[in-house]
Amino acid sequence: ATMANSKVDPSSAATAGYKVTHMAINWTADFVKQQLVGSVTHTIQRLVDGANQLVLDSKVGTIKSILLKADQSPLNFTLEERALTTAVIIELPASPSSAEVTINYETSPDASGIQWLAPSQTSGKEQPYLFTQCQAIHARSLVPCQDTPMYKCTYAAQVTVPSQLTALMSAESLESSTAGPNTTYHFKQDVAIPTYLLALVIGKLESRELGPRCRVWSEAEQIEVSAKEFEDVEAMLTAAENLLGPYVWKRYDLLVLPASFPYGGMENPMLTFVTPTLLAGDKSLTSVVIHEITHSWTGNLVTSATWEHFWLNEGFTVYCERKIVAALHGEQARQFACVGGLKALRDSVDVFGEGNPLTALCPKIDDVTDPDDAFSSVPYEKGSNLLYHLETKLGMVPMEGFLKSYIQEFSHKSITTNDFKTFLYGHFSSQHAVLDSVDWASWFNLPGMPPVTNEFDNSLGKAASELGAQLQRGDLTPEQWVSAKAAYESFTSTQVCAMLDQLLTLKAGTVTLLTKMDQEFHLASRQNAEIKFRWLRLGLQANWQDCYPHVVDFVTSQGRMKFVRPLYRELFKAEGGEDLARNTFIKHRSFYHNIASTMVARDLNVN
Repeated sequence: ATMANSKVDPSSAATAGYKVTHMAINWTADFVKQQLVGSVTHTIQRLVDGANQLVLDSKVGTIKSILLKADQSPLNFTLEERALTTAVIIELPASPSSAEVTINYETSPDASGIQWLAPSQTSGKEQPYLFTQCQAIHARSLVPCQDTPMYKCTYAAQVTVPSQLTALMSAESLESSTAGPNTTYHFKQDVAIPTYLLALVIGKLESRELGPRCRVWSEAEQIEVSAKEFEDVEAMLTAAENLLGPYVWKRYDLLVLPASFPYGGMENPMLTFVTPTLLAGDKSLTSVVIHEITHSWTGNLVTSATWEHFWLNEGFTVYCERKIVAALHGEQARQFACVGGLKALRDSVDVFGEGNPLTALCPKIDDVTDPDDAFSSVPYEKGSNLLYHLETKLGMVPMEGFLKSYIQEFSHKSITTNDFKTFLYGHFSSQHAVLDSVDWASWFNLPGMPPVTNEFDNSLGKAASELGAQLQRGDLTPEQWVSAKAAYESFTSTQVCAMLDQLLTLKAGTVTLLTKMDQEFHLASRQNAEIKFRWLRLGLQANWQDCYPHVVDFVTSQGRMKFVRPLYRELFKAEGGEDLARNTFIKHRSFYHNIASTMVARDLNVN
């Protein structure tokens, strides 16, 4: 039985003896108590002879009973507190080869994976709202489960909510039925998924069709602008299929969430969640949607077995996302995105520290380290840089052939870095000398920047960087300001970001320069979130106290960690900003998603 009881993932209590193959969930949403109340029935399959325990992860409120479904007999179970989880150890008499186990329980009001929003936190201001975020290890707060990407299962759910609200999940919506003041929605997900892709949203939602398999959902206040911003989603999906093979999930719908959603996007199957900060009005930030679409293959079909191999999800997705950008907008656009990615990687390495083991491509994550703590650009950008490095050695077309074979080989499976490398060597069987010239050990295991710096074509960024450098040198004549303004006005949003990035890198902002730039370029009034973020960072770098109130406005009007964490950190460090940063966070703490508030509290040393 020792083999049966061995753990499969440092971040989970799950063991090798049994595997959950299907979850049947029944929830009633109680918005007064802020709890999901109900049950889950796990269909389990024995993987190791003689196994007699099912071990699940739990961070739910109360487990009321655990029964063998067949005869409703109670099963003995013990709860064991561990650093990241409570292990639910369920005794299975007679080591069944398969069984169905029902757990009656309710979630905790402070479940880490659920955010309950008061009506005041929504656009409509009249109805409450609920959304979940299970990646990395928060599904255990929604449902006792084997909360590891090592195992995948299908699921079905019925969710009962107040009738004025709509429920959606990362699954196919089936029928709904109304009884009294409540409506019950039914869902099924027939493609096996890791638990971190379980997702639920309940709110006053509307939808607009975007194409034969795509629609967008949001509150009424954002629906028209969302439908316009994301009208090209079907074309993006088709471009992804051309690169990666058939889309197996039937539908690709988008949900635009309230402002506190902590990520840019979350690739919940059949229903990508995105932040409203993408609604720039000019489609300039929709590459996040290409990224989430790409996850339908890399991540959701081919999945990293544990969080130590997370780069297999994100590095592949960024690499493929940029290939799709090239197909839609040309190779130069891809190259320009790669330049920006390298800058983001440099930033992450600077924040973590060059020697920090969490900046390795395959970080060692132990059973007390929350994978959220390791979250950074590293798996995304160091991972995609490795794949780009392979492309320069093997050729673009052969690499495209490899991608399709890799997806075919590993779809519906969970894999490790070694599985990838072995398959790569098998696929390029006549190219072993080329592959052996890659410094694999350094790429996978060394912290800091990658062992090879890829060269990218920065034509699209050149004019922007040059303007940044010119502004940094300072003392422009009136004529130079006229031409600078003309150059600025010809830039796309992405080029404006590149110009501001250049100034950030050079640490060039002075109050005089920034005041003059704002006079000429009207940067402070730009509504594009990526531009606003960089502009405010420049202000903080220069200790420009006039911009502090704008920083406060921005960090309290949206909760996306990419923006909120650096701005709080930098306001905290800026001259006279320490108390303002702390007090702003303490006052608005309940606005943020739990994942975000935990991280910001740590950044600011707030208990």
